[in-house]
Amino acid sequence: MSKTFVGSSAEESGFRKAGTTMSKTKQSNNLKHFNLSKRQAVVAFLSVCALVTGAQANPSTVETPGVPAQVLAEAKRETPEIPATAQAIQVAPGVNEIIPVAVGHLNRIVTPFDKPHVRTVSQATTQIEGNVLYVATPDENPVAIYITPGETEDFALSLTLAPRKIPPREVRLTLDAVHYQKLTALQNAAGVNGQDDKSGNSSQSSQDYMADIKAVFRALALMRTPKGYALRNPTAAETIHCSQPGLFTHTGQALEGRNRVLLVGVARNTGSVPLEIDERSCADDGGEVLAVAAWPKVMLEPGEATELYVALQQAKDNDTTARPSLLDGGR
Repeated sequence: MSKTFVGSSAEESGFRKAGTTMSKTKQSNNLKHFNLSKRQAVVAFLSVCALVTGAQANPSTVETPGVPAQVLAEAKRETPEIPATAQAIQVAPGVNEIIPVAVGHLNRIVTPFDKPHVRTVSQATTQIEGNVLYVATPDENPVAIYITPGETEDFALSLTLAPRKIPPREVRLTLDAVHYQKLTALQNAAGVNGQDDKSGNSSQSSQDYMADIKAVFRALALMRTPKGYALRNPTAAETIHCSQPGLFTHTGQALEGRNRVLLVGVARNTGSVPLEIDERSCADDGGEVLAVAAWPKVMLEPGEATELYVALQQAKDNDTTARPSLLDGGR
């Protein structure tokens, strides 16, 4: 029994020694693995420090992603510079114009209309003073508005106001010569119609007014005196002037009506090449010219001539004539 006990103790002692040796070997391997991991961490840390130090020492070596030139060009095109002074913008009926305005401030829009009317469904505040429209927007939502000359619906300007965080703006709306002539004719017709309504006569629509101008010019082309007009010699102030190069004009006749004066002249091509008459060049800036037409030709060869008809607004001073007083011996 004792031998068996002694043998068992020896075997157990051998197992203990083997286990101790294996444990030491495993610890040694773990220590080597730990030392290797620690060494790798130190190397990584030193590498990061070297990169940071190098970047601080030479910032030009740090590469940053660049912005494509196309993106910069599109951004610049989408955000144009807005002038700080009053800006003149040429508009036309039927063409929507986008105009940047100040959000939360009062903006001033000068219209070409005598008595503009504004129509909009936005929350913007609008106020009209003479021919000026004042607009204030509470937020940055676009404001779509239509501006018409009084009650006339034949002529409307379409605007889209784009509120931005900019100073208050003043914008002047202008028209080209053709649309300015049409506007002048419409506003003059509206003024005449208002006088007729006060006197009890039936008013005349703007379409009838334009048809009357065409009928008058047709009578002149047929070498007739239009009804309601008297033929006379033109005064020194009644002269047809066209700014088109190579076009010479001469005024020969004047026909006076109640509200208009018709001038008949000759337009001649003084150049060396064919010339197409541009009636817009015969309009004035004061708005006295209502309509212009050339007959029978618009395209003139060198040295060729045609008749030119110009309708002028009658001066207000000529609406009535002077009457001598009976107290002064007049009869």
